[in-house]
Amino acid sequence: MRRALLFIIAADAALLLAAGAAAVPVPALSVPTPVPSGTINGTVQNLTGGKATPVAGQTVTLTTYVDNAEVDRATTTTDGSGRFSFSVAADPARTYVANVKYKGGDYDSPPVSFKAGERAREVTLRVYEPTTNPSAVRVNVHHVIVEPGEGVVRVTELLVFANPTDRTYIGATVRQDGKRETLRFRLPDGAGDISYMEGLMECCVFPAPGGFVDTMDVKPGTREIGFSYTVPSRGGRAMLIRTLDFPTDLVEVFGDPTARLTAAAPLAAQAPVTTEQGTFSRFSARSLAPGTAISLALTGLPLTRSTSRRLLVAAFAGVTAAALVYPFVRRGSRRSGRRSPLGREELIDAIAALDDLYQAGGIDEAAYRRQRARYKRRLRELTASAPTTAQPRAERAGEVPPAQAGKTP
Repeated sequence: MRRALLFIIAADAALLLAAGAAAVPVPALSVPTPVPSGTINGTVQNLTGGKATPVAGQTVTLTTYVDNAEVDRATTTTDGSGRFSFSVAADPARTYVANVKYKGGDYDSPPVSFKAGERAREVTLRVYEPTTNPSAVRVNVHHVIVEPGEGVVRVTELLVFANPTDRTYIGATVRQDGKRETLRFRLPDGAGDISYMEGLMECCVFPAPGGFVDTMDVKPGTREIGFSYTVPSRGGRAMLIRTLDFPTDLVEVFGDPTARLTAAAPLAAQAPVTTEQGTFSRFSARSLAPGTAISLALTGLPLTRSTSRRLLVAAFAGVTAAALVYPFVRRGSRRSGRRSPLGREELIDAIAALDDLYQAGGIDEAAYRRQRARYKRRLRELTASAPTTAQPRAERAGEVPPAQAGKTP
């Protein structure tokens, strides 16, 4: 009897609990949509000698980025045909960069993303045999931008290096840490507050007597570098002598409109350049040997800084070679030694800066067309691989700048 009563009580309790549970709504669980699997396949090819030769037994690293931040790394080894493969998430929100280190050179693939519905992507890592001969490297364009500050003059240098050979220059001097010195820069006496910009990574740049040294390789083609520093001024005057480090095809110096800039031979005065920040004096010289001294003097320096350094650099980066507008608008991560993939909004800013410079007459039409096409091509790739959130301004998105409607970019 007692056992039956206990059973009835337990049954009644269960019914009450069930009734109470039914009266309380249970929120539905949100189940995330699974990310489909994909593959990134590729080949490592050696281009030295003019023929693409597969390279076997090379370690390839694949880095994953989300919102320009590194989130994962994986490695594999190329097979006898130089092939490699990675299994990845085919997520349009992720970007992948493959890397291989070959005989002292460091080689990255272009950023790879998956479009909706894509499951496989193909990349090619092109490598070269090394050289330690410094004659493989010269400077195509070297621009010096002089900007007054408070008690100092801020100097920004933008350089385009060229390696016309079919070998990667890795440097001849080996440091104690095993890295090789490739590019050495001598700065003017009294230079301080050195800032490394795109093309120079803090992991790979080291102080040296009278300046600094870079340890990144110089591959066939071109490499852009930028840095800035200050030199002291007194009584509204400043002088600086910058000794060239490499054979240089063209040096151009631009002076801020708020101060008077003069230059000694071999520099000669040229027509000034007008930008939104004012009209800048301009001096240039061609075909200069290493060791040539660039001597500059400034007078009438103001007590306060007159222009935005960011705008100034963005403008004259385009004058340098048109290849430099974007890198100096975007100040990416340099401490880690890895560049994050290019961003859509930053490319739009670069196109706008390039358009402004072209309208101001600060860049020739051929260089303008070439670099604008490069930015637009990359912008189209990014737009195709990810949904846009806003409609960019027409002139930034690829239309002809209003002031240049008669010229088709």
